[in-house]
Amino acid sequence: MKAVLRGGGIRALILDLDNTLYTHPAYAAFQEDVLVEALARERGEDAATTAALLARMRAEREAAGLGRTSLGHLTAELGFDIATSVRWREELIEPADWLAPDPRLDGALGLLAGRFALALVTNNPRSVGEKSLEALGARGRFAAVVGLDCTMESKPSPEPFRHAARLLGAEYGQCVSIGDRWDVDLAPALELGMGAILVEGVEEVYGLPEYFGVPL
Repeated sequence: MKAVLRGGGIRALILDLDNTLYTHPAYAAFQEDVLVEALARERGEDAATTAALLARMRAEREAAGLGRTSLGHLTAELGFDIATSVRWREELIEPADWLAPDPRLDGALGLLAGRFALALVTNNPRSVGEKSLEALGARGRFAAVVGLDCTMESKPSPEPFRHAARLLGAEYGQCVSIGDRWDVDLAPALELGMGAILVEGVEEVYGLPEYFGVPL
């Protein structure tokens, strides 16, 4: 766990979903693959060709010093807007097929929710985020869920973080973003003046109440 905090006065935690609140490599791979397949069908080519194109686009961004971006933004560059990406995700991703209740996660989040307001920020649509929390048995712990369709911007855009702070009624300096990807989940929040905690998976989320000194 790696943290950059701004001092006291923390009121809100903004958590990532995939590979943060659960660890399921096969599900993470499925979400990418099923969207690549949808894009390939629309482009009239096979999935391998589309995947290779996306890999080249990502490599070109890295070489140009532009950093990482989301699959939704890459899809938009190819002529399919964010609304289309939202529709594909809602149609093709069913969290309950992959996720199961995690009482340990719910317990940790329950302790955190007793001290902080919690928001989920996901690059999937809000409905997929809601269904994911329901499948994990933790929906009741979150005061807000921000999905791709809430701002039509995906991380690493700062707008989803701004929107989460507004929904929680917190200043940026009172928020801490928690996720598994520094450049996507944390760097945009840090630029807004939020704190940030890098986790390697749900096992480290279990330890957050102790990290924050929340009585067990």
